[in-house]
Amino acid sequence: EGLFLLKATGVGKLILSSFGAIHEVILGANEKYTVDTSHFVAFDEGVGFNVRKVGGMKSTLFSGEGLVVDITGPGRVLIQTRSTGSFLSWLIPKLPKQN
Repeated sequence: EGLFLLKATGVGKLILSSFGAIHEVILGANEKYTVDTSHFVAFDEGVGFNVRKVGGMKSTLFSGEGLVVDITGPGRVLIQTRSTGSFLSWLIPKLPKQN
């Protein structure tokens, strides 16, 4: 959900961290999949992607929500099952208030 993509190349294992479990999606040639940007973790080289907004400009600017990634195969995509924004929206109202 940040402003940058990190490209990893080479031979060996790559260790990723996510919020929640990682769900693997395998896409065939020209197969499409759409995911919220807050759940998008990684993808194979060669997978096409396009970030776009959904909903109005106001919701995108003021809530940070409203961005999705349209992914086009072939290749593997890794998605996290939870988003930190959703977790914080749930958690913050439950925190004790200071007097």
